[in-house]
Amino acid sequence: MAEFNLLQSLLDTEFRPEKDVPMRRFGENAMFRVRAANTSENKRLAEQATYPEKGGGEKFDEEKFQALLIAQNCVVPAWNDPALLAGLGVSNAADAVLKRLLPGEITKLINAIHELSGFGTNHDDLKN
Repeated sequence: MAEFNLLQSLLDTEFRPEKDVPMRRFGENAMFRVRAANTSENKRLAEQATYPEKGGGEKFDEEKFQALLIAQNCVVPAWNDPALLAGLGVSNAADAVLKRLLPGEITKLINAIHELSGFGTNHDDLKN
C-alpha cells in the first residue's frame, strides 16, 4: 500500500473548490455556481462592509458583507454583468444580489460558500 504524502496532497488539492447550488425559483434547472472564498478576499470584503460610527468606533454591516461575499464568489451568474445591473437598476454587484435574492436564498449561497471555504465541513464534500 502506498504511503500517504501530505506534501503532495497540499500541492495537488484544488485551491478554490466550486459547487453548484440549485435555485429552483429561477427555473427547474437553475444552478448557481459558487466557489470557496480566500483569506485575503474575506479581509478586504469585511473592510468594505465596515463603517465608522459617529462618536468613534466602527459598525460591521453583515448584510453588505454577505452581498459582497456572494458577488465575489458566485461564478454563475456573474453579478457584475452590465445587462443584469442595468436590468435591475443598480450600479454594483452587491446591490444586485440584495435586490434580486430573497433572504433564504442569500443564506443558502452563504452557507455553500462557507462550506467550500472549510467552515464546518466534511472535507470529503470538497472533492469534485
